[in-house]
Amino acid sequence: MGKITVIIPYPQMRAVVEQTFQEQNDPGWELDIIFATGVRGIARRRDISTDVVVARGVTAAALKRLMGDTPVVDMPVSGYDILRAVKACQQRFAATRIAIVGSKDMIYGAKSIEDIMDIKLAVVEVREEDDAEQSIRDLKTSGVDIVIGGVMSTQIAERLGLKTVFIETGREAIYHALREAKRVARVRRQEQERSEQFRAILDYSTEGIITVDAAGAINLVNAAAMKITGLPGEAVGRPVDKLLPQLGLSRVLASGRAELGEIETVNGQQLAVNRVPIIIGNQTVGAVATFQPVADIQALEGKIRQKIYKRGLVARLTFDDILGDSPAIRRTIATAREFSKVNSNVLITGETGTGKEIFAQSIHNASSRRKGPFVAVNCAALPENLLESELFGYAEGAFTGAARGGKMGLFELAHGGTIFLDEISEISPKLQGRLLRVLQEREIMRLGDDRVIPVDVRIIAATNRDLYQMMQAGLFRQDLYYRVDVLKLVLPPLRERQEDIIPLMRHFLRLYCLRSNRPVKEIDPDAQVMLCRYHWPGNVRELRNIAERLAVLASGPVIGARDIAAVLTGETGRRKAINETAGPAAALAGANDVDLNRAILLKALEEADYHYGRAAARLGISRTTLWRRLKQYQVGE
Repeated sequence: MGKITVIIPYPQMRAVVEQTFQEQNDPGWELDIIFATGVRGIARRRDISTDVVVARGVTAAALKRLMGDTPVVDMPVSGYDILRAVKACQQRFAATRIAIVGSKDMIYGAKSIEDIMDIKLAVVEVREEDDAEQSIRDLKTSGVDIVIGGVMSTQIAERLGLKTVFIETGREAIYHALREAKRVARVRRQEQERSEQFRAILDYSTEGIITVDAAGAINLVNAAAMKITGLPGEAVGRPVDKLLPQLGLSRVLASGRAELGEIETVNGQQLAVNRVPIIIGNQTVGAVATFQPVADIQALEGKIRQKIYKRGLVARLTFDDILGDSPAIRRTIATAREFSKVNSNVLITGETGTGKEIFAQSIHNASSRRKGPFVAVNCAALPENLLESELFGYAEGAFTGAARGGKMGLFELAHGGTIFLDEISEISPKLQGRLLRVLQEREIMRLGDDRVIPVDVRIIAATNRDLYQMMQAGLFRQDLYYRVDVLKLVLPPLRERQEDIIPLMRHFLRLYCLRSNRPVKEIDPDAQVMLCRYHWPGNVRELRNIAERLAVLASGPVIGARDIAAVLTGETGRRKAINETAGPAAALAGANDVDLNRAILLKALEEADYHYGRAAARLGISRTTLWRRLKQYQVGE
């Protein structure tokens, strides 16, 4: 708990102090005893390091001035101690004039002993050794021949030729002094801890803090306040209205009312200021101003939003992830790069599967907003009411089932970054109106709330429909169309970039072969021709799907035309690709039901080791059709 240092004025007192300390049995406390007679000797010592000092009489009074911040506890001299000393004086000496000399605490009430014992006493208060010596000389001159007191007083009196009686401290006084010393040390430690906490709050707070007294004089300024406002180092004690009238603390002192969230210009910068009165017993005794630069608040808000978007609201793809080297895709990438240099809204159009979100993420990552969040939402995937609450958020109690405290919308989450509205053509007319307000005013209002929240968001929209035709048909708002369609990026379909088909297929085929722990497969010329002739209605997304099927289903190390025919999507597309592809394999793969004669069926079964699934795949038909034809030709019966 701590260390107690006891200053004892006579050696015999050590044993009593030690015994009393042990009897109290308080673990964690350390006892240090110093024998000293005279304050000057104690003051010269520099090795006293303790939590609390216990002393008595003049020694205690002097130590309170000498020990600085270390508390000093008086070891009281009780009335019983003085009575015992006076009684001893009467027994030992034929006393005529007796004086009691000591500190204020020691002699308090001593005069009343005259009435109790029918004796005349001179009572003299002394504070320091010099005072004591002169006082005792004056007592001797006045006829006093016996001095009752502590060590210092009796030593001086003996040196001056007077008789003396020493006032000994009783055990009960030692007991109470030790208990009080422990209490004082505990309280001091608690105060130190609170003081350090308060100092840490002041020193490390990012907010400036200034407090004033009832007269408006500054009595506390933290480091942040001095840095923000440029206050001089000698500001404490000076009127706040002369140094910082913008803070308005005198107004709060006069009104006794808090003023929160005010914006003031101080030292050339805008500050968000809170002013609060300090009221005790219905009386304003001071005021506190806390303030922070608006720019710092905005920066902190950005960091918070950055942490939020790191939970998944992030664009991971860049222009380097867009595969292809055809002139069409190169032109599109070049245009998109130019769009990334500005903050205008972008409309990306293109057939399904052309990579609209990849381009949206790439534009975001190449823009000045790359460190902000990227929030993507599919407008066709959610019903209208749910999409509205997701986009704009809602206040607590806005509707049944609303989360306590409300919820932040996607536009708020995207603040400082980009929001990607995929399939924007599917937004209802009602939501189109709310979206228009965001684009015009750059602010949103949560559902069920009346508070306007400013947002800094770039919008990238995407659709596979013709928004212009929808606008002319009254299905899409004209004003919203012209707000969204500022920069238009048209993505080419895969059939218009045939140079990229085979490189893309090889890339994805290798990817899925390695992912499924299979050898990487090659593509023979007939299969390549078939892939290039296919019209790819699903574009790159369909090509990727086909590559995954081939990685799993194709049995040999080389993918041929039959393998391609087995996995192409759609009977019409398959036949179109097959019929335009030369080679016997393609002819076999393109055979229709009439052409599937017995010889072709047997050949396909033989090549597939009589595995009906692989045989059907080689023929480009379903297993049902294969079973029907085998039954027709009585194969296997």
